[in-house]
Amino acid sequence: MSDRTLVKVFADGDFIGFKTFSRKWKSSPGFLISRHELKVLERENYVISKDISSFAVLRRDTAAGTLSIEFSWLCRSSLDLLGHSETVILPYDKLAKFIYAGTQEGGPKTWSTLSLQRTAEPEIIFNNTAGLRKCLENRTVRKKLSHALRDCFRGYERVVLYNDFVPYSFFFRSFISGEPYISGGLIFHSGEDMKKAYYSIHT
Repeated sequence: MSDRTLVKVFADGDFIGFKTFSRKWKSSPGFLISRHELKVLERENYVISKDISSFAVLRRDTAAGTLSIEFSWLCRSSLDLLGHSETVILPYDKLAKFIYAGTQEGGPKTWSTLSLQRTAEPEIIFNNTAGLRKCLENRTVRKKLSHALRDCFRGYERVVLYNDFVPYSFFFRSFISGEPYISGGLIFHSGEDMKKAYYSIHT
């Protein structure tokens, strides 16, 4: 897959180093991000980091379980500013696990992964259409389910939905790069006013 980038991550004291390898840009200069900045992602989901002349914009997608890093590799040549930008998408939980393990005695100091493919819309599969039919029969629920399927599963490659005992709700299994990823519930929360009802992900 020529559009996927190899990302090597290094644990280096108070910093985490990232180096990318792609067919288009070959080997990147490397980028250091402080552990503190990565910690901020747990509550803010958005960080801009600077390493000498280069920048990285980190965006965490909690629904998809991914971290997007947009690198802007910059360097000065005489009076010109040269460089390029590239974006990689990483599985956030696996990266966070490596970052934590790297703080432990004897823990890993390097981790490599292929960037996830950017998918605008995942393949949605209903294992049993009985629950789906009930949702489609209710105009309000139908509209809210449509929005949930559009917004809640960004970044996944495929999502399989199963009927759940909660009305209008589903159990789901997600897949990235052909492998099982996050499982949980797409739960419909209703009250006396159906117009205020909404879907949310529970994992």
